[in-house]
Amino acid sequence: MKRLVTLVLAISSMGLRAQVTSAAADPLAPIAWLAGGVWHGEVQGPDGKTTKIETRVARELNGKALSFNSSFNGVMQYEGFFAYDAAKKAIVFTYPSADGGLAKGVVTSKDGSLLWDFDMTEANGSVNHFQVHTVQDGSDDYTWALFALRKDDWVKLFEIHYHRTQT
Repeated sequence: MKRLVTLVLAISSMGLRAQVTSAAADPLAPIAWLAGGVWHGEVQGPDGKTTKIETRVARELNGKALSFNSSFNGVMQYEGFFAYDAAKKAIVFTYPSADGGLAKGVVTSKDGSLLWDFDMTEANGSVNHFQVHTVQDGSDDYTWALFALRKDDWVKLFEIHYHRTQT
């Protein structure tokens, strides 16, 4: 009887270990909720005009990456990807912009939100440091706020509420 109990416990713990390992095996889990459907947002510019934003995020390469693209008023502006960098032990992202810029950064979970910390190299070679704070609100909504580093302070530039539809 003692052997049977030991065997059952051993098998149970292997199953539990496999579940824990498979759950922990997805390093993109903190951002996986972004995949699927179309995210819609609007932002008003300094000129008072509204820009409509559509972003699509999809799992790629057997789930090892997430690709994304964003259009403003129907014109493609960004295409990029997220992937896990095992050497940095971080989710990284990069994307070029339609105007020749290039963004590179990392995404981390912080206080129930996502923190995107990145440098944007503009087409003229200048580099600016930004952060985005993303707060998920249910399965189909989130708030995205852009901050710029000005001297030693983070200054909020604007905020967008996104809603996901399936088309």
